[in-house]
Amino acid sequence: MGLLRGALFIVLLIASGAAKGPRLEFRNFSSKGPEFKAIENLRLAAPDIAYAGSVETDVFGKLYRASKYSLVPLVEVQTLCAIGAVNTEVYERVPANFEIHVVEDKDRGIHDEIARKMYDIWNRKKIYSGEYYYWFNAKDAEYSLTALHRSENLSGLNSQYLIWVNERLIKIAFKGFVNKEQGGWGVVDGFTSDNLRIWLAGAEFKAYKFPLKVEKKFLELYKKGFFKT
Repeated sequence: MGLLRGALFIVLLIASGAAKGPRLEFRNFSSKGPEFKAIENLRLAAPDIAYAGSVETDVFGKLYRASKYSLVPLVEVQTLCAIGAVNTEVYERVPANFEIHVVEDKDRGIHDEIARKMYDIWNRKKIYSGEYYYWFNAKDAEYSLTALHRSENLSGLNSQYLIWVNERLIKIAFKGFVNKEQGGWGVVDGFTSDNLRIWLAGAEFKAYKFPLKVEKKFLELYKKGFFKT
């Protein structure tokens, strides 16, 4: 029994170590060329990002033309959760396929819909609309709005969420693990926490973080008409 416990400890130690080691710094990839300007408000901890042309993407049930980007970052996921006399959780960083779709929203139609949805749910002191959770970041006069689909924490294909920033709607979508046998739980949360930042007024922000909550500052600004300017 002692040998078995020792072997298990070594296996867990090795697995846990896979989630450690050097991490990539957040980078601004918008300088790669004119087709990358649409991601100027994103900072990504990834080896590289590729422009994949133009596609149609769904936003709240409507199709919009979007610039498509693909990347394969190392994302931290939970690969083991054992509950017993000693609870054990193991995390590893594994390569995962992500896509970023960017829709130009110069007329702010998508912006206004997200802002209205956020106000409607938060003004009722609720955090979940039945389909989306929301998040709000702001610094000075710059801000971002996040709509987080209820399936965001699943490891299934097409888990996704939306970010509005600087007259652009950005869709972050998980498209599967590179190695199907090397998956885990919480891939979208892992990507958001360790691989993505939003750049606002010279500062970096997470697209969302836990615990999700009602943001009173957003409600005050909405009532003052701030989001209509």
